[in-house]
Amino acid sequence: MRISMKRFHPLLIVPLLIGLLLAAGCQPSTSLLKPKPDAAQISAAAGPAESVDYSCSYFYFLWGRHAELASNPQEALEAYEKALICDPQADYIARKIPVLLLRMGRGKEAVVWLKRYLDDNPREAGSRMLLAKILIRRGRYDEAAEQYRLVHKQHPKQDAALLLLSELYRNINKPVAARKALQEILAVNSRSYPARVLLARLYLSLKQYDDALAEYDKALKINWSEDLLLEISKVYLLEKHYGAAIATYRKIIEKDPKNEKAHIALVNVYLLQRKDQAALAELNRLKAITLHPEQVDLTIARLYARLKEYDKSIRILRDSLRRNNIPGARYLLAILYFQTKRYDQALVELKLIGRDSAEYKNAVFLQVRILREQKKPDRALEVLEQAISRDGGKGRSPDMFVLLARLYQEQGRKDLGRQAFDRGLALYPDDDKLLYAYGLFLDTIGEPDKALSVMQRVIKRQPRQAEALNYVGYSWADKRIHLDQALGYIKRAVDLRPENGYIRDSLGWVYYRLGRNKEALEALELAVKLLPNDATIYTHLGDVLLELGRTKDALAAYRKAISLLKKGDKRRKSLQKKVNLLEKQEHP
Repeated sequence: MRISMKRFHPLLIVPLLIGLLLAAGCQPSTSLLKPKPDAAQISAAAGPAESVDYSCSYFYFLWGRHAELASNPQEALEAYEKALICDPQADYIARKIPVLLLRMGRGKEAVVWLKRYLDDNPREAGSRMLLAKILIRRGRYDEAAEQYRLVHKQHPKQDAALLLLSELYRNINKPVAARKALQEILAVNSRSYPARVLLARLYLSLKQYDDALAEYDKALKINWSEDLLLEISKVYLLEKHYGAAIATYRKIIEKDPKNEKAHIALVNVYLLQRKDQAALAELNRLKAITLHPEQVDLTIARLYARLKEYDKSIRILRDSLRRNNIPGARYLLAILYFQTKRYDQALVELKLIGRDSAEYKNAVFLQVRILREQKKPDRALEVLEQAISRDGGKGRSPDMFVLLARLYQEQGRKDLGRQAFDRGLALYPDDDKLLYAYGLFLDTIGEPDKALSVMQRVIKRQPRQAEALNYVGYSWADKRIHLDQALGYIKRAVDLRPENGYIRDSLGWVYYRLGRNKEALEALELAVKLLPNDATIYTHLGDVLLELGRTKDALAAYRKAISLLKKGDKRRKSLQKKVNLLEKQEHP
C-alpha cells in the first residue's frame, strides 16, 4: 500500500525513525545528547570500514532531510553533521552541508567546510565549482579563478570550468584573461559552440563588431539557431547595417513563419528607419499569426497616432475595445480624444479604467488635466479626492497628494494644500520624494524657513538626494550662512548630478559667496552651457564677472539675463537699473 508522507504529522516521524534505528542496533539516545561535532570529532570518527555505522548515518540523514524540508536549517545542519560522525565517508551528506550553510547566510563557514572537504577529496569537481561560486559572491575573485583552474587541470577534457572562468574574468572587467580562457578551449576543440558564442559576446562588449560577427558566424555553422541569428542581428543594428539586419530577420521568418520575435524585430528596424508603411505592413502580417492580436492592434494604433492619422488610430482602438477590454488601449484612446480636443469622450474612456489597472494613476492625472482645460477646478479636485479615498485608497499614489496640494494652491487655499501633504505623509511616511515635494510646496507658498527644515529632513533620511542637497546648500549661500557646509552639500550634489545646470549654478554661487571668484566663474560658465536660457544663471555670471573687474562681460551677461525674462518680471527692472549704472560708469 502506498502511503504519502504528507499524511504524517511532522512530529510523528521522529519516533518512527527512532524505532527503526533501535531495530537496526543503533543507540540514538546517546547520539542525540552529543554536542555539535567539530572537525576533530569528524576526523576521529574516520576509521576502518567495519567501524562505520550505516544505519546510524542513515537515521541522522533522514532526520536532517526532514528538518530541511520543514525549514529548520539549524536542526538539519546538526543532524547531517552527526550523520557524518557515524559514516565519515558519506560524500552525499558532506556535499549537502556547505549548500545548507550557504542558505543560512554562513558563507564564510561554507568556504572553510569545502576547503577541508577538498583537502581529502581533491578531485571532487562539483564541490570545487561550488567553492568557486561562493568565493565569487564574497568578492574573492583570484581564489575563485584558482579553483576553476584546478578543476580544468584535473579534468582537461571538460570545458565547463574554463567557460565559467571566462565569464568570471568578463564580469570583473578582465577581457584579455576572459578571451585567453576561451581560446584555450578552442585550441583543443574548435567546434565548442558555447566557447564561440561567449567569445562573440566578449568581442561585442568590447565593441569589436567585426570580430564578434566572425565568431557568431562560426558558432552558427556549428549549430544553426534562430536565437543566435536574433543576437547577430543586434550587432548589425549597433552598426546601423539595417539592410543586413532585415535580411537576417527574413531568414528566420522564411524558416519559421510564425516566429513572433523576428516579426517584432523587423517592425522595430522599419520604425528606426522611419519606414512607417513597411512597419504597418509587417504588423498586419504579425497580427495574422500571433496569439495576441489585440497587442498588435495597440502597436498599429500608436503608429498611426505618431503619423498624426488620429481617426485611423481611434477606429482601430474602438474596434479592439469592442472585443477586449484592454486598459492600455483605452488610455491611448483617451489621449487621442484629448489631443483632438474631444474632452468629454476622453473623460468617458478614462472613467472606465479600473483601479487595478497599471494605467489608473495616469488616467486620474489626465482627467484632472482635462478638467483644468475645461475650467472646472472643483471637479478636478473632486476626481483627485475620490481617487485618494474611495475603495480604501486602492490605486492611489503619493503623486496624487502632490497634485492635490498644487490644485489647492492654485485656488489660493494654502492651508488645504498643506493638509493634503499631511495626509499623504501620514499614509506614506517613508516616501522621500513626497517629503521633498512638500519642501518645494512650502517654498512656493512663501515659507522658506519651513521648507529648509523639511529639506534637511530629506537629507537626513536620504543623504544622496541631490536636489535636496542643492536646495539647502543654495539657500544657505543666499543667506550667507554655513558657507563651508553649503559648499560640501553642493559638491555632493554635483557628484550625483554632474550634468545638472542648476546644481552647477549653485556651486558657482556658493563659491562667489566665499570670495572664490575664479572657481565661481568656471562653475557658472559650465552652468550656462548646460542651461543656455536661464536668466538667473546669467545674473550670477554677471555678478562674478563684475567682481573680477570684467565690466563689459558682466554687462553682456546682465543684458542676456534681461532678454530671457518675461515682461512684467520684477527682476527686469532691478537688472536694468544695474545695467544703466554700469553703462554710465563705462561712458561717463
